[in-house]
Amino acid sequence: MLCAACGYATVALFGKWIYLNNLPLYMILTWRFGGAAIVFALLSKIWQQPASFCRKEKRACFLLGLFCDLIQTTLFFLTVAEVGASIATLLLFTFPLFVFLLQQILFKQQATPMQWLSLGMALLGVLLIVPTDQISLNIKGILCGLGTAITYAIYLCYGAHFTKKLPASISSTYLTTGAFTGFALLTYFTQNSSLLPTSATELLTILSMIAIATVIPLLCLMRGMKLLGAAQSAMLFTIEPVITIFFAALLFKEPLTIRILSGSALILLSALLLQRKNVSIESSDTEIV
Repeated sequence: MLCAACGYATVALFGKWIYLNNLPLYMILTWRFGGAAIVFALLSKIWQQPASFCRKEKRACFLLGLFCDLIQTTLFFLTVAEVGASIATLLLFTFPLFVFLLQQILFKQQATPMQWLSLGMALLGVLLIVPTDQISLNIKGILCGLGTAITYAIYLCYGAHFTKKLPASISSTYLTTGAFTGFALLTYFTQNSSLLPTSATELLTILSMIAIATVIPLLCLMRGMKLLGAAQSAMLFTIEPVITIFFAALLFKEPLTIRILSGSALILLSALLLQRKNVSIESSDTEIV
């Protein structure tokens, strides 16, 4: 699980690298998901996963990738561009808060005092990590970051219902194929850049994201879930923002103040407390950022 957390922690760092080097974001994300789809399809064949699953689940996974993954990933990288890798990852990790709110609003689940306390801690944490002297400049980034968390929460409440019915390699194949399709269309209609990498830097970034930020962490996540179970896996996964914050400060000189550290601690503690209650929903074997 630690290997999986480290891999997914690099997504925000890759985003920072892409923006700093003015690389074509959508083209890179297109081939990140396209390459991952090919790898997962090959793994399904190698592992001889049965192909006779209901078309409904396969179609649902493709559509989740096409719409949910497209929206969430786009919002996440916009957040990285606006407020940096560290805060983008922390805002994403408010998703247990939105899972909790969706359960309250839509499913009328009874909340405990500890859950309400966790809600307050998450909100205070978000306020602490946002520099008050730059709030007008960061409001777009904050909204994009919270939008990322909301999209992921919706996926966990509704989309995981379909992905759990398929082996992880097959659901991942359809999810990444859907995301590849969405980003290919987005690249074609919104960017003047080529649909293919035109430099060694672009190609190396794509290959690194396929391996380090997509395929390897998902394989580790699948293995960790089987060995540790959903509850321990969810708790260990909260180390992901810690890794991102450390390397964002080390590699990109992002600020690391007492205020940000305090807000980070509150958000992660809130996520831990809420995930203990929501672990049955979050036990899907797929990460979609």
